Parts: sequence; C-alpha cells; structure tokens
Amino acid sequence: MSKSHNHLKFIGTSSQVFFERAQGENLIGRILDLCIQTTGAERGAIFFDSQFKIEQHLKYLSNYIATGIRNHTIVISADQGIAGKVFRDQKSYYSNQVEEDEDFYFAADEKTGYRTKKVLAVPLHWKEGKVVGVIEVLNKNEGDFDEHDQYALEALSILATMAFENYEISQMTEDSESAIEHRKNIWRKSISSVSLKSKSADLQKIYDHIGDFGKSDSNILITGESGSGKEVVARLAHHHSSRREGPFIAINCAAIPESLFEAELFGVVKGAATGTLPRQGQIELAHRGTLFLDEIGEMPIEMQAKLLRVLQERKVQRLGSNEPPKAVDFRLICATNKNIETQIQKEKFREDLYYRINVVNLVVPSLRERKGDIPELASAIMQQLYQKRGWKLRTISDEAMERLIEYSWPGNIRELENKIESACLSAGERTILLPDDFQFRNRSAVQLVAAAPASEDSFKRFEQMSLREAREVFEAEMIQRVIQGSLGNKSEAARRLGVSREGLRKILNKKAA
Repeated sequence: MSKSHNHLKFIGTSSQVFFERAQGENLIGRILDLCIQTTGAERGAIFFDSQFKIEQHLKYLSNYIATGIRNHTIVISADQGIAGKVFRDQKSYYSNQVEEDEDFYFAADEKTGYRTKKVLAVPLHWKEGKVVGVIEVLNKNEGDFDEHDQYALEALSILATMAFENYEISQMTEDSESAIEHRKNIWRKSISSVSLKSKSADLQKIYDHIGDFGKSDSNILITGESGSGKEVVARLAHHHSSRREGPFIAINCAAIPESLFEAELFGVVKGAATGTLPRQGQIELAHRGTLFLDEIGEMPIEMQAKLLRVLQERKVQRLGSNEPPKAVDFRLICATNKNIETQIQKEKFREDLYYRINVVNLVVPSLRERKGDIPELASAIMQQLYQKRGWKLRTISDEAMERLIEYSWPGNIRELENKIESACLSAGERTILLPDDFQFRNRSAVQLVAAAPASEDSFKRFEQMSLREAREVFEAEMIQRVIQGSLGNKSEAARRLGVSREGLRKILNKKAA
C-alpha cells in the first residue's frame, strides 16, 4: 500500500472527529493532533492572523494568534519565519534543514526552548478562499517531510475550514436558542419588580388596564418622549398576556443600518451574499411571543411596506430563500417618540401601516409630568445597582431629593438612571447621596434655547426666508449648539434633542449632503 494511500485512509477514518458537535471546545486541539499524526511530526501549531477575529466564530478559543504548542503562545508577524512566508505567499512550504533556511525564525525556538529541525507549513483558508492563518508541523519522527506529507496536510487544512464553519453554524443555533431563554429570564425577573402604582393619573390608567391589553392580541402603539419608559410598558403588556411564556424580542429600529434592516428582521439563508451564514430573523425569533419595534418612526419607508405585508399574511421569508414563506405567530407592539401623523404628511411613514399598528394607543407621560414618582423610581434604580453591580444600598437626602424633583428631566427616566449612577460614584463610601453628588450645574442647551427671550433682532435674518428655509436654518443652529453644549458627545446631544443617536446621524448626514 502506497504512502499517499495510507495518508488518505487515515484522514478518511479520523476526520470525523472534526465534526463532533459535542466536543467543540477541543476542536483546535483535535485538528492539530490529527495533523501531527498524519505527517508523523513531533508537534505543531496553528497560527491565526491577528486581524481575523476568530473568537467571533469559535467562542472556546482562548487566543487567536497561535494555538497548539503545549503551554506556549507564540506571536509572530507576517514577515517572520516560515509561517510568515506561507501566509504571505499563500503557498505550502517545507524545509528539512531549517538551520540553513533563511526564512526560519530562530526566536520562536528561543522562546519555547524547543529545537526545530524540520518544518512543513500550509495555508489555512476561510470562506471565499481567504487565507487567515497557517498550519505548521515540526520535526518529522522518521525521515523527511515530502510532497505526500504536504498534500495530506493541505487536505486536512480544507477539512479544518469545513469543521470551523460547521461548528460556527451549530454554535449560532445554540446561541440563538440560549439567547432567547436568557432574554426571557431577564425580562421576567426585571418586570416582576416593576411597581404598578403611579402618582400620575395618566400612567396609573395604563397600569390599571394593562391586564385588559394583554387579553387580546391587538397591536399596540406606545408613544412618549425618549427615555420615558415605553419599553417597560411594552414588557408589562407582554407579561400580562397569554404569550408570557413566549419570547419578547425587542428591536431598536434607530440602531439598525438601513442596508441591514431586511436581514435583521427577516433573516438570511446561507450564500445570500458573499460569506453569508444562515440566520434567523427577529420576526422568526418572536414566534409565539411578542415583537417590540422601538423607534418605529425610524424604520425606512421601503421596510414599512414589507412589514405591512408580514402583518397581513403572517408569513415571513428569509433573504435569498427559495422555500415557501414560513408562518409566524407574534403580537406586535411598537413605540415611538415621533408624531407619526406628521411623519405621514411628510411621506416618511405609510398611513396604512400606521392604522395597522395603532389599534391600541398608549401615551406614556414624561418624567416631568409624573414627578411624584421620582422618589420610588430613584429607590428602585439604587436597588438595581445593588443587585446587578453589588454597589452599596444608598439613600437620598431630603435636600437632594428636592433637587431631583425640581429638575426638568429632559432625558426622562434614562437621565434619572444616569444621574443616580453618577451620584453613587461621586459619593464614594458614603451611604447618603447629597445635592453636590448630582450634576445639575450645566443646564442642557435645549433649556437655554427655550429660556432665552426672543428679541426682535433675532428674527430679522429670517425675514427673507420661506418658513421651510427658516426652520432648516434654526434646526441646524440648534443642533450645533446642543452638540457644542454636549462637548461633542453625539449620544448626549441626541438625548438632549429627544432623538436617537442614529436619528441625529441621519439629520447631520442630510444637512451635509
């Protein structure tokens, strides 16, 4: 029996270990061991390009520069050693007299204390043929490395790529399932602690009827300022519905780039685009549960038409799929801080979709409209910091609480959370938060604009402009003032303006065009 035949037989009978899903955490080591056995080498290494973030694909890999040399991690640059040569040239290479080979990197031996005499290295390919690393074996036990060893190692390199991809797909499936269960557990725990008592008559009315909303599958549209607690109301509606045991899938429409929106909602099949792996969409993941679309007003108009079709047909089809659409069963809850009717007039939102999602309309009051809730909210926030981060339980002094109640809270509950977290850090070891722990010295730029009395001169420059032109000029100046007042922090500026960060980015891009 020929040497090459023996190699192929060994690879064929042993390569099944590459695809054992249960032992994914040992995949790198098993691949390397098989490479060593096949070539008769003493040891070896698998080097990965540092730009290739393999931890995204193999979560059990402890480092992505080099793996396989027992108890050692070797980091080399692409212009060093035989591994570097193979990586640059993207061609296999072997040398049976490395001491005479000008490409050999002797510093690696100095680090490990191991003496290398013979080397065989082959490129490690990833999807679309991209070289992402090198498989290298050292010191053949009997004889020299030859072409048969090279071909065998190249075959194993191909199998390794297939094993990586197979494992990645299985992990994505497991991660999707575990992520859903994890999210369910988180919201169950957090929502059970929410008090259904409010000093605000409008909010208390919502709490009083939250069970009634849950009894039906009618779509809900929740409106209110950014940070006012719209998602909490959505989670309460889900928690009190017949779908409480199903998933609650929350999507921030403002945070998804327009080019990825369809894939995020509907999912994709393998190969739909270059390097694409199969992935469930968020609508599929919401099956038998609730789909929460936050900032629905930021959804691209093209996507609105596709969402409307899903709501009408209750079926979804992944991008690139030739399969029939898949039936989905979910309850839709949407939220927005925008005036959708104004958006419809501007042709930025479909009127037919608006009527479809606005079956039940819940208006969440801002924090400045429910200041009587601030003491209880502050206490709940500090309790969360204690439970989640192990921080000390603190109380707020009467004077500090007065400051909290007097403040206008343009950022609503989200700003209250940030202020309390900052105050806890400022307090250090103290268990009582004082007024100076809360940073209220700099009023927001929005407040300054609103408080400044309008002089007659301030309107003169608008006299020759149309209403639209004047509005655009004023908007641009206001945005710049808020950004400057936020010291260039776009997230903070967006919060002060009452828009999402993605919404602010779109506004700035539009004005720059």
